[in-house]
Amino acid sequence: MSAQKFLTDVENGVVPVNSHDEVLRIAFIYMDEGLWCGTGVLDVIERLHAHGWSFGEGELRLNRTLDLFYLAQIAAAIYRSSNQIEGIFPSPDEFDTFYTEHHALLHPSAWRAYYSEPFLKQNTTARFYRLPDLRDLPDSDSPLDGRPHKRSPASGGGPHATKLPRWAYTVAYTYLRQPLLPLATLTDVALRTLEATINHLRKAHPSVVRPYSETQARFWLEYMGARYFGARTRSQAPPSRDAWHENRFGILAAQGAFDVYEWEGKYSVQRWEASWEQPSGVVVEPDVEDGTWKSEVMWCGWPDGGVGAYAWWRGWEAELGGEEEVEFLAAVAVEETVGVELDKLDLAVRSHIFLGVMRAAVKTGLEREDVLRGLEAGMVQRGRIGEEKAGLWLREALTVMEPYVRIWEGVWPAAGERGKMLRRILVENGQLFARWKASPHLKEFSFVLGPRVEG
Repeated sequence: MSAQKFLTDVENGVVPVNSHDEVLRIAFIYMDEGLWCGTGVLDVIERLHAHGWSFGEGELRLNRTLDLFYLAQIAAAIYRSSNQIEGIFPSPDEFDTFYTEHHALLHPSAWRAYYSEPFLKQNTTARFYRLPDLRDLPDSDSPLDGRPHKRSPASGGGPHATKLPRWAYTVAYTYLRQPLLPLATLTDVALRTLEATINHLRKAHPSVVRPYSETQARFWLEYMGARYFGARTRSQAPPSRDAWHENRFGILAAQGAFDVYEWEGKYSVQRWEASWEQPSGVVVEPDVEDGTWKSEVMWCGWPDGGVGAYAWWRGWEAELGGEEEVEFLAAVAVEETVGVELDKLDLAVRSHIFLGVMRAAVKTGLEREDVLRGLEAGMVQRGRIGEEKAGLWLREALTVMEPYVRIWEGVWPAAGERGKMLRRILVENGQLFARWKASPHLKEFSFVLGPRVEG
């Protein structure tokens, strides 16, 4: 049966769709055009879900992350089977051959090599697209410049070469955005939360997840720090509007802005691996002489010839960050609110706004409305949001927080308990940070705020 005949029959309900392979074939046909225009995989998932088609079963049915993962895998396979210069692409009628060639990427259990099951089953992972927590998407550790790149052996880079660079990128931009915590405190928070998330994941996946290495973590913090703010302080270099853009690590990596194997300029594979065996707090000294290694990765320049769009279309950018990123941001938010009195909130700071909303959630009736009005006026005055949007933003945040604080039964608790609750809310609802670009089709409220206005 031709691809067009098959698609017509399944869309009209003539042929039932009951298997992974059938959903895969439908997605492959949709991707023939969908991968190269609009929003790529983010458009295709809308077409699948409109018919109720999903790669997941049971709890994982219509799981946004799982379904977009398989679309990203199809995209990777299409790229591997294509020659864009010659205009050669796999045909929708060649599904059987395509599936056989790329079975390792596309089979029904392929996701298990990329995602831990608890992570995939999280409520936010089901609602927002998140990148794998066990290994990189295929080829996402290399630029999309059409050139072959010699990569490090898997033992040196590990299966998740983008994890630490992406995390360090988030840390660097957080430093530029927030005015309250010194770099030393932010670094301590970043290292502590990274170690905790790695150790937790490693318990269930010891053969895949590499141990925490302070050497590797600090290398990437220093690399991203030097790249984005060097030795300057925030007062010397206040954040530009660029610092307030959504995270774009995947796009930047595709453009060649980073080499996720940059550590080879400082460390041999043997010493890099040996750092996994060192206790927390120990940093291994580099053993590669400066200038003996040079990265082959080059930034493509701007305009980028569509590279950024291709990365977006392929699913290299998440709608919500990984656990190490969200845990870090939540810990920073808690740290920013330590010792802060409710009448001293700085409503230019997102974490202070959250604390105020949590306070409103404990109140009822007119008292709640009074708190919300005060927050709304302060946010608008500090330039974080327009007057026409502030009220809705606060109501949506209140909807998220209220179920959590009901256990307090209207009594505002001590600071320690407040901090624990704020952290829990933010870890379980990372969308509140609005640090990642969502699909224009996503039917979720956006908690985006404008850049902080100094003064």
